[in-house]
Amino acid sequence: MRKLLIAAAVLLLVGLVLFLTVTSAEPSTPPPPAPGAEAVAAGRDAYRQLREAQGNRQGVPVTLGADQLAGLSAVASHGFRPDRLSIAIEGRQVVVHASHRMRRLGRWLNVTVRAEGPSSGFPTTRIRVGMWSLPPALSRWALQLGRLYLRRKVEVPPLSDMIRNFKVEPTTVSALVSLPGKSGLVDQMANAVAEPVDRPSVLRVYCALTDRQRRKPSSDFAEQVRRAFSVPSAGANRVDSNRAALVALAMFGVDQRVGDFAQLSPADLGKCRAAVVPTSIYGRQDWPKHWALSAAIAVGAGMQLSEAAGEWKELADSLERQSRFAIADPSGFSMADLAADRAGFRTARAAWQPDGAERMAAALAHATPEQLLPAELVGQEDALSNASFVKRYGGVDDPRFRQKVREIDAVLDARGLH
Repeated sequence: MRKLLIAAAVLLLVGLVLFLTVTSAEPSTPPPPAPGAEAVAAGRDAYRQLREAQGNRQGVPVTLGADQLAGLSAVASHGFRPDRLSIAIEGRQVVVHASHRMRRLGRWLNVTVRAEGPSSGFPTTRIRVGMWSLPPALSRWALQLGRLYLRRKVEVPPLSDMIRNFKVEPTTVSALVSLPGKSGLVDQMANAVAEPVDRPSVLRVYCALTDRQRRKPSSDFAEQVRRAFSVPSAGANRVDSNRAALVALAMFGVDQRVGDFAQLSPADLGKCRAAVVPTSIYGRQDWPKHWALSAAIAVGAGMQLSEAAGEWKELADSLERQSRFAIADPSGFSMADLAADRAGFRTARAAWQPDGAERMAAALAHATPEQLLPAELVGQEDALSNASFVKRYGGVDDPRFRQKVREIDAVLDARGLH
């Protein structure tokens, strides 16, 4: 018995030492500044290239410059704060620093990954976790364990197929990247921070919306909201039903790929599948898209990411046409669009609270345009260039901008659904 107690004490001590040396009291990754317009656009371009590498059949390399790496770092850190990410080129290496806050334990997990080029196959990689530095062989083994873990959710290619032809130049990094297709690694980043949305409920509401639209077409956004929240729950609890209704609404009026939050693909919709239906509120077709997509991101990936995504969209829209990261004809930063974003995710937050889910479902089943997006907010500043936005509001972490957000929220509190 004495020997067992001694062995247990030794194991406990070893575990405590290991925990204290793997984790830290503070993050080692420095906090990046809140992203501005150029950083958001550069990060968006990096994300676009990674998405296009899902199921890469064309053999097109992903090439990221210092701006894209910095933008991706800033956007990820802003969207998943307090976690931090920093990606940079140092000589012949790409260096990734990541710090994850372990909320329940009050500690930080700090990880540094160094990938060295050039390499025709998966690059030589060195990982440091806390105080422990792993040699390349153990680092490769740790990455392989991570791959096997991910395979429980999605088909992940072997490391040797995932990254090939890895090259590091003074200002760029390039590689032939092959990520999984639908619901792959890029999509799993967002899905990992929230509970999956109930798949049968989403499908039921979406099919009901398309059926009602065939029988009685309507372009009124409020009418579509009322229809979504009038579908019987069919046994699902009200919180799950509300979350499903918001995802189905965004699939119906914005993009069917929003169904990824419920592991639904367009092919899964069967006979229910229909073209996206443009809807309007106060004569505008963009505000329903802002509202519905923000609500869906909130229930599918969390409030913080939904709020950040709305700000990123407006920052990207404020770019000058001459920016190399500008897409089409940027329309400018719109406070009215931002108000529609905030109305959507704040309504979603109220709809999934257990103590208010039934009340919110009943309210949304009878919602008016004024309740969904108070008319007072649609006259907010519009088409601000990046220079004008920076002059008036500084940035998304500036007290002037945060005060403007509080003013929008005050109107939503007074007149919206919550």
